[in-house]
Amino acid sequence: MKIRQIVIKGNEKSEEYAEISRKSFQCAIDDGFIDGIEVFDAITPESDTFQEHVDLYNWKSSLMTLDLHSGNSKDDHSPTEKAGMCSHWELMRQQAESGEKFWVIEHDTYLIPERYEVFKSLAKASDNMLYANIGLFMGMYSLDRRFAHWANHMLVTNNFPINCGPYCTLQRLFRTYTTSHLALPDVNYLGLSATAIHPWHGCDTLTFCRDIGEPFNMFDKNGTGILTPTTQVISKRLLVTQDHHGYNETHINEPWTRHKFFAIID
Repeated sequence: MKIRQIVIKGNEKSEEYAEISRKSFQCAIDDGFIDGIEVFDAITPESDTFQEHVDLYNWKSSLMTLDLHSGNSKDDHSPTEKAGMCSHWELMRQQAESGEKFWVIEHDTYLIPERYEVFKSLAKASDNMLYANIGLFMGMYSLDRRFAHWANHMLVTNNFPINCGPYCTLQRLFRTYTTSHLALPDVNYLGLSATAIHPWHGCDTLTFCRDIGEPFNMFDKNGTGILTPTTQVISKRLLVTQDHHGYNETHINEPWTRHKFFAIID
């Protein structure tokens, strides 16, 4: 199992978060389950290639509920939000060209110790999945080469609009892939009973599914989902490294209040 971690090299906050993250995965490294964690040098607004990456995509005003209801909504994504998404989309491009599947984690991804066995079983089950998301938002996911190639083509060549964050954009891409390709009679979901592992709307439980629309939009009302094995850690001392332009003051100054599933430290 190979993992690539998005880290802002030279950024003290990002480097410290990455260290906390890697310590949480140390049990899987010691167990031989994962083959270490490879650092991906995050694209930032200061990167020489930042504008080159930004110009590849069709950026639109955010339609995210948090942005629309915050009273602080703006017409465009912030430079750090664009940079964060460009990092994910570059890794998508690399997965499309790779002969070996890998997982993507962010600098603050955190493996919940008591859910290690769940983590292993889900990682093994994802081998035949086209999209597996077993974290909070974009905290830990993997893409099959076929879907990664299609999604990259949609973003770069077909001007697929980016009008939300990376988690919502990837959800929209996979739903479009499902309806325009997988669901066709001659394709029949490639014969797979489930094409994806994805969080329910609450993000603390997961489900196996063919179309991720239902879990993305609905809560796991009966509590029958699989426990999500990874989350994102937030330090009250370090806060966050990204400028979320549409967030209200509380979510900016106290980011741990934005979601109930964060692991909060300090």
